[in-house]
Amino acid sequence: MNASSSISIIPPGPGGVKDYASLVGAALDAPLVELTPQTPIDGFGGRVLLVHFSGYGYQKRGVPLWLVRAVREMRPRFDSVGFVFHELFAVGPPWRSAFWLSGIQKVIARDMLAMADFWITSRDDSARWLLASRAGAVPHRVLPIFSTVGEPDAIATSRKDEIVVFGTSGVRANVYQWADGEIFRSAERKGLQIHDIGPAFPPQSALAARLAASGAVVHGKLPADEVDARMAEARYGALAYPAEDVAKSSVFAAYCAHGLCTILLSPSNRTRDGLVANRHYAFGFEALDDAGINPARVGREARNWYEPHRLSAHQAVLRQLAAQTAQARRGALPSVAKPPMHGVGSPP
Repeated sequence: MNASSSISIIPPGPGGVKDYASLVGAALDAPLVELTPQTPIDGFGGRVLLVHFSGYGYQKRGVPLWLVRAVREMRPRFDSVGFVFHELFAVGPPWRSAFWLSGIQKVIARDMLAMADFWITSRDDSARWLLASRAGAVPHRVLPIFSTVGEPDAIATSRKDEIVVFGTSGVRANVYQWADGEIFRSAERKGLQIHDIGPAFPPQSALAARLAASGAVVHGKLPADEVDARMAEARYGALAYPAEDVAKSSVFAAYCAHGLCTILLSPSNRTRDGLVANRHYAFGFEALDDAGINPARVGREARNWYEPHRLSAHQAVLRQLAAQTAQARRGALPSVAKPPMHGVGSPP
């Protein structure tokens, strides 16, 4: 690897982190490297090392101690080291392993943060934790996730009475199982056709049977351009996800980018990251019965919220932070000014 090289470190295998990294990495000319404990790293060095951090992607319990050692070894060989903190640590009740492992997961996240010349994350709450965990701020940004399945230049004004359910099998199953299948009852009541997009459920499964019985259009897994086309026509999208965390959901980002009225299924409507219930999304299927909810208006508000952190914004921020911090580490600048953050401290 030559001295001008940059690389993006990602967990092995497919997923949202890889989709995100493949798009933003182009801004730094930083090809993806799926890092495992067995990956030879002696030859890595150059301009920018960008680490996409999500503990469970690198180790099944979310405690990749080996990753800390690998980044520490590589850090002196790069002009600038940045982190994209997709996830920090897990939380959960005492009967789940995440409860007992969260302490060491926090230690690992802090160790990573200590090596960062710059970082970005998708949520205001994550940024607050990161800022509280390191003495002396380094350049950073808070940018909610962008759509990895297209960003139309303008959102369609003519829509069909369709509701898209998009994502992994697990993400979509959560929608269909919410309140014992409320989506099927609401779709029938409102005259909406369900469009299921993602990896197929097993043919003999209860979910596959219920989708068939409801008359849903089951597309299976589609390429990004076809997902883009489907979302451009539908009126609604459905997602089961905690409202306080939804800024890190690539499914929500896709719905917002396409101007869909997202029906968000969440235990609460606690707002974060500039989002407001029944303005940027409809809070539950019952919101559709509210005469004040206009799906076209919600879709426009969602797209307006999305616009400042679209793909090009992520790419521009990474280029800027990498260039500034590389200069500072080489001694060309006495210091690097702290950039404004979205939602935490200065306005965007």
